[in-house]
Amino acid sequence: MSLQEAATAKSRAEIVEAIRGLSVADWVRLKKVAAYYARPAVPAQDLLQEAFARALDGSRVCPAHVDAVRFLAEAVRSISDGEREKASRRPALVSIEGGSSGAAAMNCPDPEPGVEDRIVHAEQDARMRADVLALFADDPAAKDIVEGTMEGMTAEELRELTGLDRTTYDSKRKLIRRRIDKRYPEGWQP
Repeated sequence: MSLQEAATAKSRAEIVEAIRGLSVADWVRLKKVAAYYARPAVPAQDLLQEAFARALDGSRVCPAHVDAVRFLAEAVRSISDGEREKASRRPALVSIEGGSSGAAAMNCPDPEPGVEDRIVHAEQDARMRADVLALFADDPAAKDIVEGTMEGMTAEELRELTGLDRTTYDSKRKLIRRRIDKRYPEGWQP
């Protein structure tokens, strides 16, 4: 980290103070983010704890101008993405059919999901996508924003696509969050 970055980053004490000062709404927001990015191998609570640990030990640096909740939410997303990438780089385990030593064959499980699991996940994703998009059947702009977000478009691209100014776009995003939170208060349940 450069001296300029260090000067514009929040100190450990500021991070501790921000975490201690989290409101109930902030905790709910962080728990929802963690639940959204949770994976079978990394539960939501572990993601949240890892984000706190990295923020406090200095391995993740919070810029001074960034809100602590947003910083922690981004840390959760980043940690989850890192875990997914790590899992994708693990070599596949292959069973060894009795070698020259005459030992019995070892049958090691393949860590990759099987065809059936991939089909189930694809069906769940399609069902979730259709369910969420149905929430916005009455609002084409909100539906476009949701669909674009699912496709990985940036906020700028979405504003350009929908023709909304920043304020109207932010209002639509708030409406989207509220409808989704109302429909799925505990997160998506397949």
